[in-house]
Amino acid sequence: MFIGKVTGSVVASQKVKSVTGRKLLLVQAMNVKGDAPGALETTGRTAVAIDTVGAGEGELVLVTQGSSARLTESTGNVPTDAVIIGIIDAIQMRDQEIYKKQG
Repeated sequence: MFIGKVTGSVVASQKVKSVTGRKLLLVQAMNVKGDAPGALETTGRTAVAIDTVGAGEGELVLVTQGSSARLTESTGNVPTDAVIIGIIDAIQMRDQEIYKKQG
């Protein structure tokens, strides 16, 4: 699993039937840098992930990859390598909150 930031969406008019109707999002992998508040930085990796939780652009999310990506109720028969399985509300490290979702 990794922390990612939703940076956009992907539209593909031609795709396999099992992916039709699924929301595809661009997710940038994030690293925790040190322990200062706001210490999240991009790793430079971007993935296309199937959204199973209603995530939106700018949100931090939990992403699972590989064979685990096909173990959710909605992706069992989908040829995917990345699935968004959660929207992050807060990240705490060493008794310090380094991220808190706005709103």
